[in-house]
Amino acid sequence: MTTIVMTIPPGLAGDFDQRLPGVARTATAFRDLFASAKKSLKVVAPYVDPTFTALVAAVQAPVQVVTTPSPGRPPRPNPVLERCAAMCGVAVRYVSERRDRSLLFQMHSKLLIADGRRAYVGSAALTDTATNYNSEIGLLIEDRPVIAQLERIFDWFFNHVGVRADAL
Repeated sequence: MTTIVMTIPPGLAGDFDQRLPGVARTATAFRDLFASAKKSLKVVAPYVDPTFTALVAAVQAPVQVVTTPSPGRPPRPNPVLERCAAMCGVAVRYVSERRDRSLLFQMHSKLLIADGRRAYVGSAALTDTATNYNSEIGLLIEDRPVIAQLERIFDWFFNHVGVRADAL
């Protein structure tokens, strides 16, 4: 099963639920995914804010995150994620490729995988703006073969591409 997930700017929400029934709200889908994780939660998100802290508080499983460093020279760890790593045991890896002060690429993917059973793929980051105010769209997927492939991609980034904060 696949469900469309959207963030609708409040000024446009109006009769959205009546006109497009069956479309889930991003904030609700994220809360449900985080709360449902019992074995593992895998997250790819270039941007997080304290919204992530509130979501991760509901997780009863190990959490792994692939993200980008905070902007600046040199790149630095994300303070929200590092606080979660210290307090909740969240494992964080950073992906960013630089050569001679030039950014070659930056990870911009957004992916959540709960227990290898449900996944979100879409445009919404784990921020208050993305979950409540922007126009964002994604898919909540329950197709096991697709999720298995997404997990292999996540694991490659986490285990072979991403680095710990102390290696930035």
